[in-house]
Amino acid sequence: MPRIEMRSPRVYVPNKSHHDFSDASRFGKLVWLTEGTQNRFEINDLYRRIVPLMADAQAMDYLLITGPTTANVIAASILAHRFGRINYLLYNAWEGRYVSKPIVLEQKEGIEHVGPGKKAAG
Repeated sequence: MPRIEMRSPRVYVPNKSHHDFSDASRFGKLVWLTEGTQNRFEINDLYRRIVPLMADAQAMDYLLITGPTTANVIAASILAHRFGRINYLLYNAWEGRYVSKPIVLEQKEGIEHVGPGKKAAG
Protein backbone atom coordinates (compact mmCIF):
# COMPACT_ATOMS: atom_id res chain seq x y z
CA MET A 1 0.00 0.00 0.00
CA PRO A 2 1.52 3.38 -0.99
CA ARG A 3 2.41 5.69 1.84
CA ILE A 4 0.71 9.09 1.67
CA GLU A 5 2.58 12.05 3.09
CA MET A 6 0.51 14.04 5.55
CA ARG A 7 1.04 17.74 5.00
CA SER A 8 -0.92 20.95 5.10
CA PRO A 9 -2.89 21.88 1.98
CA ARG A 10 -1.25 24.02 -0.68
CA VAL A 11 -2.78 26.83 -2.66
CA TYR A 12 -1.52 26.86 -6.24
CA VAL A 13 -1.51 30.42 -7.57
CA PRO A 14 -1.21 30.48 -11.39
CA ASN A 15 0.54 33.84 -11.45
CA LYS A 16 2.27 36.03 -8.88
CA SER A 17 1.22 39.59 -9.58
CA HIS A 18 0.51 42.82 -7.74
CA HIS A 19 -2.68 41.43 -6.11
CA ASP A 20 -2.80 40.82 -2.37
CA PHE A 21 -3.13 37.05 -1.98
CA SER A 22 -2.54 37.01 1.78
CA ASP A 23 -6.12 35.98 2.63
CA ALA A 24 -5.71 32.82 0.54
CA SER A 25 -3.02 31.62 2.95
CA ARG A 26 -5.88 30.71 5.34
CA PHE A 27 -6.33 27.66 3.09
CA GLY A 28 -2.68 26.59 2.92
CA LYS A 29 0.82 27.44 1.79
CA LEU A 30 0.90 29.59 -1.36
CA VAL A 31 2.78 28.07 -4.30
CA TRP A 32 3.45 30.41 -7.24
CA LEU A 33 3.28 28.68 -10.63
CA THR A 34 4.41 31.66 -12.73
CA GLU A 35 5.34 35.27 -12.16
CA GLY A 36 4.79 38.37 -14.24
CA THR A 37 3.75 38.51 -17.88
CA GLN A 38 3.32 35.16 -19.63
CA ASN A 39 3.06 34.46 -23.35
CA ARG A 40 -0.36 32.84 -23.60
CA PHE A 41 0.54 31.26 -26.93
CA GLU A 42 3.48 29.29 -25.50
CA ILE A 43 1.18 26.69 -23.95
CA ASN A 44 3.57 23.72 -24.14
CA ASP A 45 6.36 25.71 -22.51
CA LEU A 46 4.00 26.91 -19.79
CA TYR A 47 2.83 23.34 -19.18
CA ARG A 48 6.43 22.09 -18.87
CA ARG A 49 7.17 24.80 -16.29
CA ILE A 50 4.01 24.18 -14.22
CA VAL A 51 4.06 20.36 -14.07
CA PRO A 52 7.14 20.05 -11.82
CA LEU A 53 5.73 22.68 -9.44
CA MET A 54 2.58 20.57 -9.05
CA ALA A 55 4.31 17.16 -8.98
CA ASP A 56 3.36 16.49 -5.36
CA ALA A 57 -0.13 18.03 -5.52
CA GLN A 58 -2.76 16.25 -3.46
CA ALA A 59 -6.57 16.12 -3.74
CA MET A 60 -6.91 18.45 -0.73
CA ASP A 61 -4.94 21.28 -2.41
CA TYR A 62 -6.52 24.41 -3.88
CA LEU A 63 -6.29 26.32 -7.14
CA LEU A 64 -6.70 30.08 -6.79
CA ILE A 65 -8.17 31.58 -9.95
CA THR A 66 -6.04 34.51 -11.10
CA GLY A 67 -3.70 35.58 -13.86
CA PRO A 68 -3.41 34.27 -17.39
CA THR A 69 -6.24 32.01 -18.54
CA THR A 70 -3.81 29.48 -20.00
CA ALA A 71 -2.00 29.04 -16.65
CA ASN A 72 -5.36 28.52 -14.89
CA VAL A 73 -6.49 25.97 -17.47
CA ILE A 74 -3.22 24.03 -17.32
CA ALA A 75 -3.23 23.87 -13.50
CA ALA A 76 -6.93 22.90 -13.43
CA SER A 77 -6.31 20.19 -16.02
CA ILE A 78 -3.50 18.71 -13.96
CA LEU A 79 -5.68 18.54 -10.84
CA ALA A 80 -8.73 17.25 -12.70
CA HIS A 81 -6.75 14.53 -14.45
CA ARG A 82 -4.99 13.42 -11.29
CA PHE A 83 -7.81 13.60 -8.76
CA GLY A 84 -11.13 14.05 -10.60
CA ARG A 85 -11.75 17.18 -8.55
CA ILE A 86 -10.58 20.76 -8.21
CA ASN A 87 -10.81 22.84 -5.04
CA TYR A 88 -11.10 26.33 -6.49
CA LEU A 89 -10.48 29.48 -4.49
CA LEU A 90 -12.40 32.47 -5.79
CA TYR A 91 -12.20 36.03 -4.54
CA ASN A 92 -15.53 37.26 -3.18
CA ALA A 93 -15.37 41.06 -3.49
CA TRP A 94 -18.45 41.55 -1.30
CA GLU A 95 -16.82 39.70 1.59
CA GLY A 96 -13.31 40.89 0.76
CA ARG A 97 -11.90 37.38 1.01
CA TYR A 98 -11.32 34.11 -0.80
CA VAL A 99 -13.95 31.38 -0.68
CA SER A 100 -13.63 27.69 -1.46
CA LYS A 101 -15.67 26.33 -4.36
CA PRO A 102 -14.81 22.67 -4.98
CA ILE A 103 -15.99 20.81 -8.03
CA VAL A 104 -16.03 17.01 -8.20
CA LEU A 105 -15.66 15.81 -11.77
CA GLU A 106 -15.18 12.09 -11.22
CA GLN A 107 -14.94 9.72 -8.31
CA LYS A 108 -11.46 8.18 -8.38
CA GLU A 109 -11.85 5.55 -5.65
CA GLY A 110 -13.82 2.80 -7.39
CA ILE A 111 -17.11 4.69 -7.25
CA GLU A 112 -18.77 4.99 -10.64
CA HIS A 113 -19.25 8.54 -11.90
CA VAL A 114 -22.88 9.52 -12.22
CA GLY A 115 -23.39 11.95 -15.07
CA PRO A 116 -25.85 12.69 -17.83
CA GLY A 117 -27.61 9.52 -18.96
CA LYS A 118 -26.48 7.45 -15.95
CA LYS A 119 -28.40 6.47 -12.85
CA ALA A 120 -26.93 6.12 -9.39
CA ALA A 121 -26.83 2.59 -8.04
CA GLY A 122 -29.08 1.66 -5.13
